This record gives sequence, C-alpha cells and structure tokens, in this order.
Amino acid sequence: MALSCSGIHSKNSSPNLGGQALVVETSESNSSSEESNLDPSLRAEIPESIREYLPLIKKYSKIYGFDWRLIIAVIQQESSFRHDAVSPKGAYGLLQIMPETGEELVLTVSHIYDFRTPEQNIIAGIHYLWTQFNRFYTKGMDSVECLKLALAAYNAGPGRVLDAQQLALYLGEDPNKWESIKMTLPLLSAEYYTLHKYIWDSGRPRSGYFRNYRETLNYVEKIMQNYERYKKSIK
Repeated sequence: MALSCSGIHSKNSSPNLGGQALVVETSESNSSSEESNLDPSLRAEIPESIREYLPLIKKYSKIYGFDWRLIIAVIQQESSFRHDAVSPKGAYGLLQIMPETGEELVLTVSHIYDFRTPEQNIIAGIHYLWTQFNRFYTKGMDSVECLKLALAAYNAGPGRVLDAQQLALYLGEDPNKWESIKMTLPLLSAEYYTLHKYIWDSGRPRSGYFRNYRETLNYVEKIMQNYERYKKSIK
C-alpha cells in the first residue's frame, strides 16, 4: 500500500518528460479497440469495471513515463481490481492510497483533488509510484532495477528501502540492484540487532525493525511476473 512520506512534489510539479525513461517498453494500442486487443484468456482477470478505465490509465501512464500494463499489474496486486477495496490500515481504492498520502497529494499536486474516486485514485497511485521512482533513480541506473525499488517503497514505505540500501552498502553490495535489496530487507528484522549496531548510531534501522519483508518481496515479484505476462498478452 502507498504510505505517506516526505519529499512529495510541489503543487505545480509535473513529471519531467525530458528526463530518464521509467519503463522503456510501452504499448501503443488504440484505446478504442481494447476489447479486440485483450487476450480472451485474460478477460476474467481484467473485469469490465477496470477496462472502462483503460483510457485514463493509458493517458496518465504515458504522462508519467510508465507502461500502462505495469499499472494494471500494480492494481491487480494492490486491490484485485476492486475500486472500493479498503485495507485493515485504511488504504483505499484500486491503488490502495493511505489517507495521509492522499491528503498530502491533494495539497501538493495540482491535478489531484481527491483520492477516493476510482479515477483520482488511479492518478494519485501513478503519481506516487513515479515519486518513488525518482527518489531512487540515479544517473545511469537501470530503469527496471529502479522500478523494483520503487515498487518496494510503494508497498513498505521508502524508509525501508533506504535502510536496506544502507545495509547493502555496509555489506559491499550494490544498493541500486534489486537482488541486493532482496537480501538486505530481511536483515532489517529485530533478530539482526547486533548487525544494526555497526551501521546506525541508535543501534536500529532508521525506520525501525521490519517484520513484513516477505510481503514486500512477494509484492514486487508478483507485480513483475504479471507485468511480463501482460506484455505478452495485451498489445
């Protein structure tokens, strides 16, 4: 689920379309012919209630530099395509926006004025994922590797990924590689407190101990698997 964080863009901010490519593989299909381009085997997985939002998803995915099929995969993982989904922690909608995150986006992003309608929830979620991508992107970094870090941050909060990166650096691993973060996220749990004492002055990760790392690892892997499947099935 999307968690509130600092570093959100200003009210008049917009994606830097002249900057890095976020996800380089995109589909150029015409939104008016979605039904004919949708593999029959996926019709049951992508219900009509979501297909009606495909033009909106395509529009904002293009604005933010994402492949729209990636966003479909995120929606599937976040809410199982239910626009009224509410998590036990209060995350809401297709892209499971936390109330504090949604309220911050309303205050800081000019084209987001709500996060509870399906349309605005989609826009808010795409914007938030874009924010996480830009948080972790460095010049020359592989965009797919960065995307995986951004997805982990979307699920667990950026602080968890930043702590995992710091652990990776300490262990001599590349902090910009998902394989490194996969290895270090579990090391943020309390059982590795002796290791933490060598890295953080407080003796514990900056964002605290992390117990739900398995959820985050599964979250990223499932989205990437479904994204690859959608790329092959939806043109």
